[in-house]
Amino acid sequence: MVPWYGCLPRHNAAVDTTADIDGTWKPLAIDEIAGRMDPTGADWWIAGGVAIDLFLGWTSRPHADVDVEMFRTDRDVLGRAFEGWELFSVSAGDLAPWRPGIDLPHHVFGIWGRSAPGEPWAIEVMLADGDDTTWRFRRDPRIERPRAGLNHTTPGGIAYCTPEVQLLYKAKQARPKDDVDLARTLHLLDDEQKDWLADALAVTQPDHPWVAVLGQTPRVHGGSR
Repeated sequence: MVPWYGCLPRHNAAVDTTADIDGTWKPLAIDEIAGRMDPTGADWWIAGGVAIDLFLGWTSRPHADVDVEMFRTDRDVLGRAFEGWELFSVSAGDLAPWRPGIDLPHHVFGIWGRSAPGEPWAIEVMLADGDDTTWRFRRDPRIERPRAGLNHTTPGGIAYCTPEVQLLYKAKQARPKDDVDLARTLHLLDDEQKDWLADALAVTQPDHPWVAVLGQTPRVHGGSR
């Protein structure tokens, strides 16, 4: 589990402050996440490796969790979606209780939740930057795109992060599994998606090995999806 960085003072004595960042995970199923998030009316989507699988249309590998992403400005709806749950911000491996209405510094971009003290962690929500029309890359706001083009939707109505944006997030670590995600996805990206990812990496990580890979990939004028 990759920690999401940020900090908040503890403020709610009724919440278990001994929560363990290394505790077990039992992530909610996507359908249950949708059942909780959809009634809030806020935009949300599946991110991480599961988003890649939703794009591929098959489960490419096991996933320890299901990452959910939403815009930072909508975060307070989590109180309704997970009413009665414990919610925590995460900072450099440390957890701090959080509740709707409490401001989050910009460097805080993740919230974990569980149904009760001592229960497994069940939800991780990442906070995206942007405004009503535009998404901005948290690590470099020079990278942006229209909010309307940020996600795809499955036939079942589940929104998920478009693969070129998800791969941009993954490029920071470029673990073996991230290289595999690129390899499995690359031939399904259209020219515009490949060019967007290549251009974004050229700005943020110009020496990244994926830049060369994308530069050597034939352009197919439309792709297969």
